[in-house]
Amino acid sequence: MSVVGPAGADSPLVVVALSHEHDVAAWRARHERGEVLDATPYGYERAGDRFRMAWTEPGAEGPLVARARRALAARLGFDVVHAWRNRALLRSADVIWTHTEREHLAVAALLGRGGPPVLAQSVWLWDAWPSMRPWRRRLVAALLRRHRVEAVHSAENLAASRAAVPGRRVQLVPFGSTALPRVAHRPAAADPPVVLAVGNDVDRDWPLLARAAAEVSEARFLVISGSRAARRAEWPGNVDRRARTSRAELVAAFSAASCAVVPLRPNLHASGTTSCIEALGAGRPLVVSRAGGIEAYVEGAARLVPPGELEPLVAGIRDALAGRLAGARPCEAEARGLGQGDYVERYVRITRWLLGGPWDSRISAFAPLTGARTP
Repeated sequence: MSVVGPAGADSPLVVVALSHEHDVAAWRARHERGEVLDATPYGYERAGDRFRMAWTEPGAEGPLVARARRALAARLGFDVVHAWRNRALLRSADVIWTHTEREHLAVAALLGRGGPPVLAQSVWLWDAWPSMRPWRRRLVAALLRRHRVEAVHSAENLAASRAAVPGRRVQLVPFGSTALPRVAHRPAAADPPVVLAVGNDVDRDWPLLARAAAEVSEARFLVISGSRAARRAEWPGNVDRRARTSRAELVAAFSAASCAVVPLRPNLHASGTTSCIEALGAGRPLVVSRAGGIEAYVEGAARLVPPGELEPLVAGIRDALAGRLAGARPCEAEARGLGQGDYVERYVRITRWLLGGPWDSRISAFAPLTGARTP
């Protein structure tokens, strides 16, 4: 087991349960090459001054085993094989951190009620719940009841979770990520103006943005997404799509952009938060679909438009290009508690509670936490 962080040997051990696809060593190498913003997935290493930190590892597997593991994970909705391979590490933890239901349901299935307490964060679970078969709903509900707390990123997810599986502690935990540096202002009247759209989430409405780009033919659109939906969209000639970009290239893209747009389909999990935080940090005028509770993250700092409607989206983009939408004020994301340090601090405070401390109500507030750390 590789334990990372300056925390003392008597500090609690936090094990971060990542998906099989997230190899923390490979991620660190990508960070050193400038490909990703964070040193580890979601920046959880920031808690290393309070806790000893360790991460699950994917392990080697041949193609047939990989195919079988993925097939079982697809049927169950969580990867119990990956959890089983890390069972010794997971059992050694004082607290286990998870980022999605794919990890915390697997941990619950593997360790039962007798294992370490789990910070069970869900992302897509409640979007998928209505379409689940009855047997799978019963299984998920039973596994959720093994956790002391479930964390979600939006009020919509909060309401759906409490209604579907009542009698548990479910808490809103605002997401936060590394904000981009504020970039030099590019006049909205630049020729041609550039509209930037970034993201790989499954609930991006790329077909709607393609229609909007065709309407706003006087602008150039830069779409940075490698998702299947983005690849399949019928983009007009004024759209340039890139599958991925480095950290420096992303900063350059925001510097060249006149505005940013986050087109969303209806969802429950505040899809698009990372892209919104990046746009707020860069100070770009922002147009966002009002879906999934995203308004709690950007209300007053972005133009919110109805999801799926072309005309309001086009009007929002044109207002941004004409200078009728102001960019976010400096440090807007941090002022709303959306920095990565705030996000990790929320995890730290939930962990203190799991270890026997009091619950801090500020965990769920859209306000900074990093200025008043827990001991």
